[in-house]
Amino acid sequence: MQEKSVLEQENVADTYDGPSYIIVDKNVLCDIFKNTLCGIYNQSNLKLEFGHKYGFSHQLKLVCKTCSEQKMECFTSPRLEKKSNTSTPFDVNVRAVQAFLAISGGHASVENFAYFSICL
Repeated sequence: MQEKSVLEQENVADTYDGPSYIIVDKNVLCDIFKNTLCGIYNQSNLKLEFGHKYGFSHQLKLVCKTCSEQKMECFTSPRLEKKSNTSTPFDVNVRAVQAFLAISGGHASVENFAYFSICL
């Protein structure tokens, strides 16, 4: 049986319930929140701050510039379920390693990709 090309396959995002990722420029993401209103001051003064980063997962904090109240905090990827005493990995990092291993790239290729395309 012949395999379908990637373009012929069903769109996985339409049927998959789990995490779904896109590559986004941080500046574009920040611009989205420049025009978002603070619920207290009803002004466009929210800023997106980037906290800790763990591989491809970044901590995001939405903060009001006027009152300094943190409105939201999250990571750009969910963590996987903890199965041992080791630290719980982020889903996006595990997927990146699996993808590069599948194309025989290995860990060094993931690092090169991150450095040259995302500048971690």
